[in-house]
Amino acid sequence: MEMERELVESYFESNGFLVKGTESQQDSVSSKKQNLLPSMAVLNPLALENDSNLGFRLFTSDLTKIRSALVGLLGWDNTSFSNSHLASDARILKYFKQETKDERVPESLVMSPDLMGAGFGEFLRLLVVPALPRSEGKLKETFSFLKGLGLDGVLTMRSMLENLLRQSLPSKSYRGKSIFQILCLMKAYDLVKEPQLEMFPEAE
Repeated sequence: MEMERELVESYFESNGFLVKGTESQQDSVSSKKQNLLPSMAVLNPLALENDSNLGFRLFTSDLTKIRSALVGLLGWDNTSFSNSHLASDARILKYFKQETKDERVPESLVMSPDLMGAGFGEFLRLLVVPALPRSEGKLKETFSFLKGLGLDGVLTMRSMLENLLRQSLPSKSYRGKSIFQILCLMKAYDLVKEPQLEMFPEAE
């Protein structure tokens, strides 16, 4: 969980956001709080407000349109997600329904009074997810379900990793940033290639 959380924090920080852990993340004494998702508050000092025309599925290109948000992490390490889920859209949808029971998501994304007074103002409730269904039907069904939880948008772990991979330069030092250090090592030893940008997508 620590590695995934660091990845999400590094993603937002490297894209110009200020990041702060929330109370639900810092105080996990009771069993109820232990069931809460890791979460963080993010603030983009260059954006004046949250864009009201954002789509539900968010990408790195959307970050400039976000002023403030609470971000929850539904990851590989703190849920039942496994590689086998990737082979079935139906299993991914079932996974979301299982892992968000008992108000787990809404209770994880509550802005504390001290953060409200620190300039966050109106904020979005976002969720980082390990994967999304590929078929249009199951994707729409998943989005409808997640919107019903009070969420304003989702980001995938894959899109975050791709963005961080593009930013990782083996020639640059990243002291204190283990995520970037790992990605730089993998690129330096040709264990991973930078994702290619699709400049000319096929017409639909």
